[in-house]
Amino acid sequence: MNSHRRPGGQQGFGLVELLVAMALGLILVLAVAQIFIAGKQSFVVQQHTAALQENARFVLTRISRDLRQAGMFGCLDLGRLPATTRSQLPQAFAQPVSSIDGVLRVISAVPVHASTALSGNHRASDYGAQWLLASNCLNELRIASGTESLMASPGDLLIPVRQIEYRLAQHTLQTRINGTGNFEVLIDNVAAFDVGFGLAADIAQRQVVGNYLTAVAAEDSARIRSVRIALSLSDNPASSDDGQVRAQQYTLVTALRNRLD
Repeated sequence: MNSHRRPGGQQGFGLVELLVAMALGLILVLAVAQIFIAGKQSFVVQQHTAALQENARFVLTRISRDLRQAGMFGCLDLGRLPATTRSQLPQAFAQPVSSIDGVLRVISAVPVHASTALSGNHRASDYGAQWLLASNCLNELRIASGTESLMASPGDLLIPVRQIEYRLAQHTLQTRINGTGNFEVLIDNVAAFDVGFGLAADIAQRQVVGNYLTAVAAEDSARIRSVRIALSLSDNPASSDDGQVRAQQYTLVTALRNRLD
């Protein structure tokens, strides 16, 4: 049997075939890599977007809850107190919600701690509050702040009142309670935090008229009916246009419970 190959028969891949095969393999590898990179980028974008949405949901829910309670003092209606009793109230109570120098301030009672008092001394700090009111919810009122002692009698209702502040600093939304200590970070990646106030035409009206205002004078505080929060979040808050995801815009309007029907 003749084992010699016939002249001119195929004896393997030539240089051209090898180069073509390598080129096709490289194209295939690049295509797969491109698909992988695109998939990874899409996953990262989705993760960033989901994180921004979750942060926005958390902080807007918290601020909205505080705003709805602004100016609420339990059973106590400050406007119906005798003039001599009202004169004892802290000046801050005249503006239960305000925005000064970029800081949103909200003053309200701490409802979970409101309780009928036992005889003895009580302090606002015991309730995580800035002020402590003792009242019969009609015409009597005694006030202490911070660590000052307040003598309560049986039948008094203790109403702890706190101040909560929110501000934008270093691309983070920060909060502080009772005006002492350092601000703590709530969320980061904040590009903008804007506050607007909706006012009624006068104290007797309930409906908001005109545009939302960024600042309200103290004498017009009683006309505030709602507060609008505009929040902008970005994975690159210093330059939102250069972020991996488009800046997320969120707007929330909250009515003050004691100002609307």
